[in-house]
Amino acid sequence: MIDEILAEFLQSGLGIHLGTRNEQLEPSGCRAAAIKVESDGKHVVVYVPQTASPRVFDNLRNNGSGAVSTARPADERAVQVKGLMLFSWQAKPEEEAFARAQWAAFLGQLDAIGLPGAATSSWKMFPCVAVRLKVTALFNQTPGPDAGAVLS
Repeated sequence: MIDEILAEFLQSGLGIHLGTRNEQLEPSGCRAAAIKVESDGKHVVVYVPQTASPRVFDNLRNNGSGAVSTARPADERAVQVKGLMLFSWQAKPEEEAFARAQWAAFLGQLDAIGLPGAATSSWKMFPCVAVRLKVTALFNQTPGPDAGAVLS
């Protein structure tokens, strides 16, 4: 379950990647614009560019398994959220505004570590598809002695 402190971190404007797999365990993934932790701490919504690889969406429909890797560029603090897709939908305007705010915060962090907007301006992140996942596991992925540790 995701507590309030972890939810705040996850929603702070991180680098987000949604990884999936097919039936042969071949991976496919894409960058995501934002993540929203629902109030129950048991579900997240990941905002994925509509232009993401069709394989990502196919994999989610076929087996539901997704791994959301998040990292903060400034210090490499990282958390992985594993889950099962419940359903997806075209993001509503208010959801897209939420996702755009997180994406802007992430781009600000990249700028702060020396990756200017000119290098990221061509990344097409919108419009988004909202993917709702039931959280099945949480892992610390920050480099160091606790990397891979299960978070409760």
